[in-house]
Amino acid sequence: MNIANSIQENSSLSLKLAAIDTYHPSTIRNNQYYLDKFDDTEKLIEIFRKVGREKRHVISNSDENSLTMAISASNNVLKKHNVENGDIDIIIFTSTTLEYLAPTNALWLHSILGIKNECVCFDINANCLGMFMALEQAAIILNSNKIYKRALVVGSDHMSKIGCETKPIPSTIVGDAAAAIILEKTLEKTDSGMMDRIYRTDSSFKDSIVLPPNGFSQSHTSNNEKIRWGAFSGVESVEFAADALDDLLEKNQLNLEDISCFLFSQFTKFNIDLLQEKKNIPWDKIEYIGDQYGYTGANSLFIAYASRLKKGLIKEGDIILFWTLGAGYQAGLMLWKV
Repeated sequence: MNIANSIQENSSLSLKLAAIDTYHPSTIRNNQYYLDKFDDTEKLIEIFRKVGREKRHVISNSDENSLTMAISASNNVLKKHNVENGDIDIIIFTSTTLEYLAPTNALWLHSILGIKNECVCFDINANCLGMFMALEQAAIILNSNKIYKRALVVGSDHMSKIGCETKPIPSTIVGDAAAAIILEKTLEKTDSGMMDRIYRTDSSFKDSIVLPPNGFSQSHTSNNEKIRWGAFSGVESVEFAADALDDLLEKNQLNLEDISCFLFSQFTKFNIDLLQEKKNIPWDKIEYIGDQYGYTGANSLFIAYASRLKKGLIKEGDIILFWTLGAGYQAGLMLWKV
Protein backbone atom coordinates (compact mmCIF):
# COMPACT_ATOMS: atom_id res chain seq x y z
CA MET A 1 0.00 0.00 0.00
CA ASN A 2 1.48 3.41 -0.93
CA ILE A 3 1.44 6.41 1.38
CA ALA A 4 -1.26 8.28 -0.58
CA ASN A 5 -3.77 5.42 -0.26
CA SER A 6 -2.90 4.83 3.37
CA ILE A 7 -3.32 8.51 4.23
CA GLN A 8 -6.85 8.48 2.82
CA GLU A 9 -7.67 5.69 5.27
CA ASN A 10 -5.96 7.18 8.31
CA SER A 11 -6.16 10.86 9.24
CA SER A 12 -4.13 10.58 12.46
CA LEU A 13 -0.71 9.86 10.99
CA SER A 14 2.43 11.45 12.40
CA LEU A 15 4.07 14.52 10.88
CA LYS A 16 7.78 14.65 10.15
CA LEU A 17 10.12 17.52 9.43
CA ALA A 18 11.33 15.39 6.55
CA ALA A 19 13.97 17.77 5.18
CA ILE A 20 15.32 21.29 5.60
CA ASP A 21 17.73 23.38 3.57
CA THR A 22 18.91 26.98 3.69
CA TYR A 23 20.33 29.65 1.44
CA HIS A 24 22.71 32.48 2.35
CA PRO A 25 24.05 35.14 -0.05
CA SER A 26 27.78 34.96 -0.74
CA THR A 27 28.72 38.45 0.52
CA ILE A 28 29.85 38.37 4.16
CA ARG A 29 30.22 41.51 6.25
CA ASN A 30 32.05 41.38 9.56
CA ASN A 31 31.92 43.90 12.40
CA GLN A 32 34.80 45.92 10.96
CA TYR A 33 32.69 46.81 7.93
CA TYR A 34 30.25 48.67 10.20
CA LEU A 35 32.96 50.15 12.41
CA ASP A 36 34.34 51.75 9.24
CA LYS A 37 30.87 52.86 8.10
CA PHE A 38 29.52 54.47 11.28
CA ASP A 39 31.23 56.92 13.64
CA ASP A 40 30.30 55.91 17.18
CA THR A 41 32.75 53.02 17.72
CA GLU A 42 32.00 52.62 21.41
CA LYS A 43 28.26 52.36 20.78
CA LEU A 44 28.77 49.88 17.96
CA ILE A 45 30.96 47.61 20.06
CA GLU A 46 28.27 47.58 22.75
CA ILE A 47 25.62 46.71 20.15
CA PHE A 48 27.75 43.85 18.80
CA ARG A 49 28.26 42.52 22.31
CA LYS A 50 24.59 42.70 23.26
CA VAL A 51 23.14 41.19 20.09
CA GLY A 52 26.04 38.75 19.61
CA ARG A 53 27.22 39.53 16.09
CA GLU A 54 30.42 38.72 14.22
CA LYS A 55 29.35 38.09 10.60
CA ARG A 56 26.29 38.50 8.41
CA HIS A 57 25.54 37.19 4.91
CA VAL A 58 23.92 39.98 2.87
CA ILE A 59 22.64 40.56 -0.66
CA SER A 60 25.01 42.93 -2.44
CA ASN A 61 23.58 42.95 -5.97
CA SER A 62 20.32 43.67 -7.78
CA ASP A 63 19.77 40.08 -8.90
CA GLU A 64 18.80 38.63 -5.51
CA ASN A 65 15.84 39.24 -3.24
CA SER A 66 13.60 37.36 -0.82
CA LEU A 67 11.96 35.38 -3.63
CA THR A 68 15.18 34.31 -5.37
CA MET A 69 16.60 33.15 -2.04
CA ALA A 70 13.36 31.22 -1.38
CA ILE A 71 13.65 29.54 -4.79
CA SER A 72 17.22 28.46 -4.08
CA ALA A 73 16.41 27.04 -0.65
CA SER A 74 13.30 25.30 -2.01
CA ASN A 75 15.15 23.72 -4.93
CA ASN A 76 17.76 22.45 -2.49
CA VAL A 77 15.24 20.89 -0.12
CA LEU A 78 13.21 19.26 -2.92
CA LYS A 79 16.36 17.64 -4.27
CA LYS A 80 17.45 16.59 -0.79
CA HIS A 81 14.13 14.83 -0.20
CA ASN A 82 13.96 13.46 -3.75
CA VAL A 83 10.75 15.28 -4.71
CA GLU A 84 11.20 15.36 -8.47
CA ASN A 85 7.59 15.23 -9.68
CA GLY A 86 6.17 18.35 -8.05
CA ASP A 87 4.25 16.28 -5.50
CA ILE A 88 3.60 19.04 -2.95
CA ASP A 89 0.09 19.67 -1.63
CA ILE A 90 0.67 22.93 0.24
CA ILE A 91 3.10 25.82 -0.23
CA ILE A 92 3.30 28.47 2.49
CA PHE A 93 5.70 31.37 2.03
CA THR A 94 6.48 33.84 4.80
CA SER A 95 8.46 37.08 4.83
CA THR A 96 8.46 40.63 6.14
CA THR A 97 10.24 41.74 2.96
CA LEU A 98 7.81 40.32 0.41
CA GLU A 99 8.99 40.73 -3.17
CA TYR A 100 5.40 40.75 -4.48
CA LEU A 101 2.01 41.55 -2.99
CA ALA A 102 0.17 40.05 -5.97
CA PRO A 103 0.27 37.33 -7.00
CA THR A 104 1.46 35.60 -3.86
CA ASN A 105 5.11 34.66 -3.61
CA ALA A 106 3.94 31.10 -2.89
CA LEU A 107 2.35 31.08 -6.34
CA TRP A 108 5.65 32.20 -7.90
CA LEU A 109 7.33 29.30 -6.10
CA HIS A 110 4.65 26.94 -7.38
CA SER A 111 5.33 27.99 -10.97
CA ILE A 112 9.12 28.07 -10.87
CA LEU A 113 9.45 24.79 -8.94
CA GLY A 114 7.02 22.96 -11.24
CA ILE A 115 4.59 21.91 -8.51
CA LYS A 116 1.39 20.03 -9.42
CA ASN A 117 -1.84 22.00 -9.94
CA GLU A 118 -3.64 20.33 -7.01
CA CYS A 119 -1.83 22.54 -4.49
CA VAL A 120 -2.80 25.18 -1.92
CA CYS A 121 -0.56 28.28 -2.10
CA PHE A 122 -0.54 31.31 0.18
CA ASP A 123 1.72 33.82 1.93
CA ILE A 124 1.88 34.65 5.63
CA ASN A 125 3.13 37.97 6.94
CA ALA A 126 3.49 37.66 10.69
CA ASN A 127 6.83 39.45 10.60
CA CYS A 128 9.49 37.52 12.50
CA LEU A 129 6.89 35.09 13.85
CA GLY A 130 6.08 34.11 10.28
CA MET A 131 7.81 30.77 9.75
CA PHE A 132 6.81 29.59 13.22
CA MET A 133 3.18 30.30 12.33
CA ALA A 134 3.58 28.84 8.82
CA LEU A 135 4.79 25.55 10.29
CA GLU A 136 1.80 25.53 12.66
CA GLN A 137 -0.63 26.17 9.80
CA ALA A 138 0.98 23.57 7.55
CA ALA A 139 0.58 20.97 10.31
CA ILE A 140 -3.07 21.91 10.83
CA ILE A 141 -3.92 21.80 7.10
CA LEU A 142 -2.12 18.50 6.53
CA ASN A 143 -4.11 16.93 9.35
CA SER A 144 -7.37 18.43 8.11
CA ASN A 145 -7.43 16.66 4.73
CA LYS A 146 -6.87 12.95 4.20
CA ILE A 147 -5.44 13.35 0.69
CA TYR A 148 -2.79 15.91 1.67
CA LYS A 149 0.57 14.36 2.45
CA ARG A 150 3.32 16.96 2.01
CA ALA A 151 3.84 20.70 2.60
CA LEU A 152 6.63 23.06 1.59
CA VAL A 153 7.16 25.82 4.17
CA VAL A 154 9.54 28.62 3.19
CA GLY A 155 10.76 31.64 5.14
CA SER A 156 12.90 34.23 3.37
CA ASP A 157 13.86 37.74 4.42
CA HIS A 158 15.95 40.39 2.68
CA MET A 159 16.56 42.21 5.95
CA SER A 160 19.56 44.24 4.81
CA LYS A 161 17.38 46.24 2.39
CA ILE A 162 15.50 47.86 5.27
CA GLY A 163 18.70 49.14 6.88
CA CYS A 164 19.45 52.83 7.18
CA GLU A 165 22.54 54.46 5.68
CA THR A 166 22.93 56.83 8.63
CA LYS A 167 21.78 54.72 11.63
CA PRO A 168 23.48 51.54 12.90
CA ILE A 169 20.16 49.89 13.87
CA PRO A 170 18.94 47.71 12.27
CA SER A 171 21.73 47.62 9.64
CA THR A 172 24.42 46.20 11.92
CA ILE A 173 22.33 43.36 13.38
CA VAL A 174 20.62 41.83 10.34
CA GLY A 175 21.49 39.41 7.57
CA ASP A 176 19.71 37.88 4.58
CA ALA A 177 18.70 34.23 4.28
CA ALA A 178 16.05 31.69 3.33
CA ALA A 179 15.03 28.37 4.87
CA ALA A 180 12.78 25.73 3.32
CA ILE A 181 11.18 22.79 5.11
CA ILE A 182 9.28 19.78 3.84
CA LEU A 183 6.65 18.69 6.35
CA GLU A 184 5.29 15.24 5.56
CA LYS A 185 2.81 12.70 6.86
CA THR A 186 4.40 9.39 7.74
CA LEU A 187 3.06 5.88 8.16
CA GLU A 188 5.17 5.43 11.29
CA LYS A 189 3.27 5.59 14.59
CA THR A 190 5.75 7.83 16.37
CA ASP A 191 3.47 10.68 17.58
CA SER A 192 5.90 13.04 15.89
CA GLY A 193 4.73 16.53 14.98
CA MET A 194 3.37 19.58 16.75
CA MET A 195 2.62 18.79 20.38
CA ASP A 196 1.41 22.17 21.61
CA ARG A 197 1.92 25.91 21.23
CA ILE A 198 1.05 29.14 22.99
CA TYR A 199 0.96 32.78 21.86
CA ARG A 200 1.16 36.15 23.59
CA THR A 201 0.32 39.51 21.98
CA ASP A 202 1.18 42.89 23.52
CA SER A 203 0.13 45.46 20.92
CA SER A 204 1.30 48.40 23.06
CA PHE A 205 4.58 48.07 21.11
CA LYS A 206 2.85 48.56 17.74
CA ASP A 207 4.68 51.87 17.09
CA SER A 208 8.16 50.56 17.92
CA ILE A 209 9.01 48.97 14.56
CA VAL A 210 6.99 50.25 11.60
CA LEU A 211 7.55 49.39 7.91
CA PRO A 212 6.97 51.51 5.89
CA PRO A 213 7.23 54.28 8.49
CA ASN A 214 3.99 56.06 7.52
CA GLY A 215 2.19 53.25 5.73
CA PHE A 216 2.02 52.59 2.00
CA SER A 217 -0.55 55.34 1.41
CA GLN A 218 1.83 57.92 2.91
CA SER A 219 5.14 56.44 1.79
CA HIS A 220 6.00 59.68 -0.02
CA THR A 221 6.25 61.43 3.37
CA SER A 222 8.93 59.14 4.81
CA ASN A 223 11.93 61.30 3.79
CA ASN A 224 13.70 58.22 2.44
CA GLU A 225 13.48 56.52 5.83
CA LYS A 226 12.93 52.83 5.07
CA ILE A 227 11.82 51.76 8.53
CA ARG A 228 10.94 53.38 11.84
CA TRP A 229 12.89 51.55 14.53
CA GLY A 230 12.26 52.71 18.07
CA ALA A 231 13.55 51.50 21.40
CA PHE A 232 12.57 47.85 21.04
CA SER A 233 14.84 44.99 22.07
CA GLY A 234 12.28 42.23 22.59
CA VAL A 235 13.38 41.88 26.19
CA GLU A 236 9.76 42.33 27.24
CA SER A 237 8.94 38.93 25.75
CA VAL A 238 11.45 37.04 27.90
CA GLU A 239 9.23 37.00 30.99
CA PHE A 240 6.35 35.67 28.90
CA ALA A 241 8.60 33.00 27.39
CA ALA A 242 9.68 31.85 30.85
CA ASP A 243 6.09 31.64 32.12
CA ALA A 244 4.80 30.04 28.91
CA LEU A 245 7.55 27.44 29.04
CA ASP A 246 6.39 26.41 32.51
CA ASP A 247 2.78 26.27 31.30
CA LEU A 248 3.64 24.12 28.27
CA LEU A 249 5.71 21.70 30.31
CA GLU A 250 3.03 21.32 32.97
CA LYS A 251 0.22 20.96 30.44
CA ASN A 252 2.10 18.24 28.55
CA GLN A 253 3.43 16.52 31.69
CA LEU A 254 7.06 17.20 30.82
CA ASN A 255 10.12 18.39 32.72
CA LEU A 256 12.75 20.78 31.42
CA GLU A 257 15.10 17.81 31.15
CA ASP A 258 12.74 16.21 28.62
CA ILE A 259 13.50 18.95 26.06
CA SER A 260 16.40 17.89 23.85
CA CYS A 261 17.12 21.31 22.37
CA PHE A 262 15.91 24.89 22.50
CA LEU A 263 15.66 26.83 19.24
CA PHE A 264 15.18 30.53 19.90
CA SER A 265 14.83 33.70 17.87
CA GLN A 266 18.31 34.91 16.99
CA PHE A 267 17.26 38.57 17.35
CA THR A 268 19.63 39.19 20.25
CA LYS A 269 21.89 36.94 22.24
CA PHE A 270 21.09 39.09 25.27
CA ASN A 271 17.49 37.84 25.32
CA ILE A 272 18.61 34.24 24.92
CA ASP A 273 21.04 34.70 27.81
CA LEU A 274 18.25 36.12 29.98
CA LEU A 275 15.93 33.18 29.33
CA GLN A 276 18.75 30.68 29.76
CA GLU A 277 19.64 32.13 33.16
CA LYS A 278 16.02 32.54 34.26
CA LYS A 279 15.16 28.89 33.53
CA ASN A 280 18.63 27.41 34.07
CA ILE A 281 18.67 25.85 30.60
CA PRO A 282 21.94 24.01 29.84
CA TRP A 283 23.83 26.00 27.21
CA ASP A 284 24.69 22.84 25.30
CA LYS A 285 20.96 22.44 24.55
CA ILE A 286 20.70 25.91 22.96
CA GLU A 287 21.70 26.51 19.33
CA TYR A 288 23.03 30.03 18.70
CA ILE A 289 23.99 30.98 15.13
CA GLY A 290 23.24 34.73 15.14
CA ASP A 291 26.93 35.50 15.40
CA GLN A 292 27.56 33.83 12.02
CA TYR A 293 24.51 34.90 10.00
CA GLY A 294 23.08 37.99 11.68
CA TYR A 295 19.39 38.22 12.42
CA THR A 296 17.59 36.76 9.40
CA GLY A 297 13.99 37.45 10.39
CA ALA A 298 11.20 34.88 10.10
CA ASN A 299 13.55 31.95 9.47
CA SER A 300 16.17 32.53 12.16
CA LEU A 301 15.16 29.76 14.54
CA PHE A 302 14.86 27.29 11.62
CA ILE A 303 18.37 28.13 10.46
CA ALA A 304 19.35 27.26 14.04
CA TYR A 305 17.41 24.00 13.62
CA ALA A 306 19.31 23.22 10.39
CA SER A 307 22.61 23.93 12.15
CA ARG A 308 21.70 21.65 15.04
CA LEU A 309 20.62 18.91 12.65
CA LYS A 310 23.85 19.16 10.65
CA LYS A 311 25.84 18.60 13.85
CA GLY A 312 23.90 15.37 14.47
CA LEU A 313 22.41 16.74 17.69
CA ILE A 314 18.76 16.10 16.82
CA LYS A 315 17.45 12.55 16.60
CA GLU A 316 14.12 10.83 16.15
CA GLY A 317 11.94 11.04 19.24
CA ASP A 318 13.55 14.25 20.53
CA ILE A 319 11.28 16.99 21.84
CA ILE A 320 12.36 20.47 20.79
CA LEU A 321 11.11 23.89 21.81
CA PHE A 322 10.75 26.89 19.47
CA TRP A 323 10.49 30.44 20.81
CA THR A 324 10.29 33.54 18.63
CA LEU A 325 8.69 36.96 18.44
CA GLY A 326 7.55 39.48 15.86
CA ALA A 327 7.31 43.27 15.73
CA GLY A 328 4.52 44.86 17.60
CA TYR A 329 4.88 42.50 19.46
CA GLN A 330 3.62 38.92 19.26
CA ALA A 331 5.53 35.94 20.64
CA GLY A 332 5.04 32.20 20.44
CA LEU A 333 6.38 28.99 21.93
CA MET A 334 5.92 25.57 20.35
CA LEU A 335 6.70 22.01 21.42
CA TRP A 336 7.56 19.70 18.54
CA LYS A 337 8.38 16.00 18.63
CA VAL A 338 10.90 14.96 15.98
